Amino acid sequence: MVVTQVDSTSLDMITIIPNVTSELSVVAFNHRAIVAAILLVFALVGLFGNALVIISVIVSRKLRTITNVLVVNLAFADFMACTFLPFQSAGLLSQTGRYPLHEMVCAAVAAVQYISACCSVYTLVAIAFVRWYVITRSIRGHQGLHTPKKIAIMVVIIWIISISFMVIPPVLGIGTLGYSVYYSICSVTDTNEQGGYFVVLLWTLIAIALLLTLLFYIRILRHVLRHNKQFRDKYAVDEEAGSSSTEAHQNKASSSISAGSCPPMIKAINRKEIEITKNLFMVVCVFMLCFLGTIVNFIIPGSSVLTIYSTMILLVNSIVNPIIYGLKHPNFQEVFNKILCCRPVE
Repeated sequence: MVVTQVDSTSLDMITIIPNVTSELSVVAFNHRAIVAAILLVFALVGLFGNALVIISVIVSRKLRTITNVLVVNLAFADFMACTFLPFQSAGLLSQTGRYPLHEMVCAAVAAVQYISACCSVYTLVAIAFVRWYVITRSIRGHQGLHTPKKIAIMVVIIWIISISFMVIPPVLGIGTLGYSVYYSICSVTDTNEQGGYFVVLLWTLIAIALLLTLLFYIRILRHVLRHNKQFRDKYAVDEEAGSSSTEAHQNKASSSISAGSCPPMIKAINRKEIEITKNLFMVVCVFMLCFLGTIVNFIIPGSSVLTIYSTMILLVNSIVNPIIYGLKHPNFQEVFNKILCCRPVE
């Protein structure tokens, strides 16, 4: 018999499935059907968006940059995650208390989902780190980091960490990948008593990635704001020095300023600050919304139907990444439009 402890607040959200040898408590079918349908939509959108990013880099010469290696790695990890979402839907729609396919298929689905999740979040960390390094360091440091060998090493390290996380804990007996009867998803089985430690380890790694990403983007924002402030201060000093020159030159400068040369420059700087702030705020907020709900859900003790909904929100990250790191880039926008309109790409 499979024993699952459920909070009293969740009793109206579970059903009892009669089995040959026992009765199994599972999340109510209506909740599982909703999540399964949404995951199928996620799969279609995610496969299309991430494939578009990968194809764009392949067919466009101007997108074949060293930095875009990380973008392609992110898209590939998310594409892999979206590929296995229909298999998760199959488990959610099962009403027998067992995975409809072979148990090894479910274990493989869980492994791929966890590997792609770790690879995705730590690729986001790598992208944030590269952006911070390029913006805040010198040209020499920029060139020193942006070499094919170093970026390739970074990608290999990300995959080694992600795959090692899936191999080492189960080998040590910490968690068993398979079908979770209560949640009806391919994850950690309910029968392994050490499964909780596996989950804690997973979300610890993701929480670390979240904090690192926030740290790098905050440092980028602080650097840009400080740089713009220094530029405005320097412009004010130059203007004051120019005003102490000859009377004719002063009149000419005043005429130029009154014509609107200074205000548009300051306005452009402010507009740049606002645009950078908005973009970074969007990246950070989406990243937090995708992972924070699941982290909080696992911190709260007990089983709950909210787990499958928070997992669904977590998988949104595989869809929005092509939008954030693809559509916001003008070169990607141009290539996307040409591909979708079946026009030649250079």
